[in-house]
Amino acid sequence: MNDQLSEPTVVCPFCESADTEQESAFGSEISKTQYYCHGCNTVFERIKYDGSSPDTGR
Repeated sequence: MNDQLSEPTVVCPFCESADTEQESAFGSEISKTQYYCHGCNTVFERIKYDGSSPDTGR
């Protein structure tokens, strides 16, 4: 499997646990993803970013 295509480890910003899972592909904005932390039972959002510059069509 290509490491670039695998999802990076998402760490909870509240308790720093890596025991997280994606809750929803979209959060409060289309550019965010919701995750659930099993460590502190909190839902948090993370900005979607794959490391490359987005295609702006220009």
